[in-house]
Amino acid sequence: MKKSNTPRIPYRQLQAEETKRRIAIAARRLFGEHGYARTSMAAVADGAGVAVRTVYAAFGTKKAILAAICDAWLAESEVGSLIDQSLAEPNPARRLAILARLNRQQWERGTAIVPLLEAAAATDLDVSRMLSGWKAQRGQALSKVVSGMAGQIVRGLDVETACAVVRGLSAAEVYNELVDGCGWSADRYEEWLAGLLVRELLDTPSLKIPKRGAKPSS
Repeated sequence: MKKSNTPRIPYRQLQAEETKRRIAIAARRLFGEHGYARTSMAAVADGAGVAVRTVYAAFGTKKAILAAICDAWLAESEVGSLIDQSLAEPNPARRLAILARLNRQQWERGTAIVPLLEAAAATDLDVSRMLSGWKAQRGQALSKVVSGMAGQIVRGLDVETACAVVRGLSAAEVYNELVDGCGWSADRYEEWLAGLLVRELLDTPSLKIPKRGAKPSS
C-alpha cells in the first residue's frame, strides 16, 4: 500500500486548533447577545467550556478573538479566492460579475458579523482602528480589480472614479437596504449589482453577464 506524502498534523496541534475554534464560536455568540464591551474573557471561557487561562493562552486579548471571528467569516465567504479569480479574468463583464458574487457572499454570510464589528468598534478604539484597516484593505483589493480594466472603462470615466463607484455600490449598507429593507433575495441583489456595474463602467455594456455559477473564461 502506497504511503501518503502529506505530512500528519500532530494531535496536540489539532486539539489546540479545535479549542481555538470553540472559543471563537462561543465568543461570536456572546458578543452578539451581550455586546463586545460587556462580554468578559471569563464569560467566553465559560461559554467555550474551558479555563480562562486557556482563552488567554489561545488568543491573549478579546480583540484577537474578534480578528479570528472575522478571518473565519472571510474564509467562509471565499473573499480571497474570488478576488484572485476576478483579477485573473480577462473578460471585463465576467470580472465584474465575480465582484458582485464576492459582495453577495461576504454580506450574506456576514449578516451577524458586520453589526457585531461595528458595535465593537464604537466602544473600543483598537477595534475601530482594526476595522478601518480591514475596510482599507478591502477597498484596495476592489480598486486593484477595477484598475486592471483601465482600457475597457467607459469613455469620460477615469479609473479613480470607477474605483470609487465600485466601492460605493459594494458597501454592506447597499446589500442590507435591498435585501433586508426591500425584501430582495441574495440572488436578485447579485444579478442587479453585476448588471449595474457593467452598465456604469464598461465601454461595451452589451457584453453578456454570466449567471451565478458560471465558470470564468479561460
